[in-house]
Amino acid sequence: MRIIDNHIHCGDNIHKSFTIKDVEQNLREAGADGAVIFAFPEDMYRIEDSREWRIRANNYVLELSRISEMEIYPFYFVWNDYIIPDNLNDYVGIKWHRHWDEPRYDYDDPRCDEMLKAIKELNLPVLIEEEYQETVNFVQDNPELNIIIPHMGGLNGGCDKMDIFFDNPNIYFDTSTASPDDISRILDNVGADRVIFGSDVSGTSQPFFNFTKVELEKFMQMDIDHKYREKILSGNIESLVSKS
Repeated sequence: MRIIDNHIHCGDNIHKSFTIKDVEQNLREAGADGAVIFAFPEDMYRIEDSREWRIRANNYVLELSRISEMEIYPFYFVWNDYIIPDNLNDYVGIKWHRHWDEPRYDYDDPRCDEMLKAIKELNLPVLIEEEYQETVNFVQDNPELNIIIPHMGGLNGGCDKMDIFFDNPNIYFDTSTASPDDISRILDNVGADRVIFGSDVSGTSQPFFNFTKVELEKFMQMDIDHKYREKILSGNIESLVSKS
């Protein structure tokens, strides 16, 4: 059974490190085939808040995808200065990320419109972790986008608030760090075609650090039909990135 981890942060600097060697070791220990990777928030704005660091962090992710012997899918991390690189088409998805107490995205900024236009032209899926109302607005304002909500909505307002997205076929949910109860709740409401396996491997200093193996063992202990597991563990995310 193929396994692709939809949620791994990468970087290599004095603040935090999770290199391609670490990624591959983590995946092999889980028996996984590959992963979606994106930069650390620390490299984008939390510790180093500069255009140069953001460019470097995104370039690093892309380089990892090129040198790895495993199947690595690079996502471009968008921050609130909305840098559109010339090589955006080399990425297969977008990471859009902030917590409630962090600097905000200005959705009225014309540069945001340009960023979203570029994303839509390339048909890139967006993994968005935002406050609840901002997530709702983002989905409503961008109906043509395929959107992945991480942690079963745990950091987008809570799993119990995700009902608003259940009837939207373009909204997917990843399982990273979510409880079996929350995974079951989402599965029961949207079906296996819109659930994606993830771990949130993000460096050993992060409170949400989990090896792929840990999250996979949790998932495999759940009572889910084999044919549905294949979709969740690899089929759904590979379908999304293949469209980009």
